[in-house]
Amino acid sequence: MQFEPPDDLDVIDRVHDLGIDTVGIHVETFDPDVLARVAPAKARAGIDHYFAAWERAVERFGPGQVTTYVIVGMGEDPELIVEGCRRAIDLGVYPFVVPLRPVAGSLMSDWAPPDPPAVEAIVRRVAPYLQARGIGAGTAKAGCSRCNACSPMAAVERRLQIGPKPVAVTRG
Repeated sequence: MQFEPPDDLDVIDRVHDLGIDTVGIHVETFDPDVLARVAPAKARAGIDHYFAAWERAVERFGPGQVTTYVIVGMGEDPELIVEGCRRAIDLGVYPFVVPLRPVAGSLMSDWAPPDPPAVEAIVRRVAPYLQARGIGAGTAKAGCSRCNACSPMAAVERRLQIGPKPVAVTRG
């Protein structure tokens, strides 16, 4: 299940009590200037509100069962991205680092995707923190980190031998 951080953090408890086992609470970027430009409502909520929601969610769902999308390629400061990812990992959150993929007809359709080496450089700095916490693509029960179709995270994790190997997902 994916949702924005609720004003009332007890909502997270109610989501857990419904039987949901993995959640995504997606901040998109840890760079406050970029967040204000590309996702003003998220910026108004504040990055600290995301951290409070993640902390509560990890308490309920467990380490590695809470994810956040972190998009690279919107003009962010890579140091802020890495620092934010490390802080999230310290809570038990899996920061799912993905390159911006502009979609025709969207508000960002004329943006260029980031250079693959720039994305990989960030992932290579984030992945060892995941390894240290025992969190990886293979530890998630569901969600984006489990699928990994949009990110190089799992490939870098495999090279670093982080956690159990992801299980192939079959679609029927």
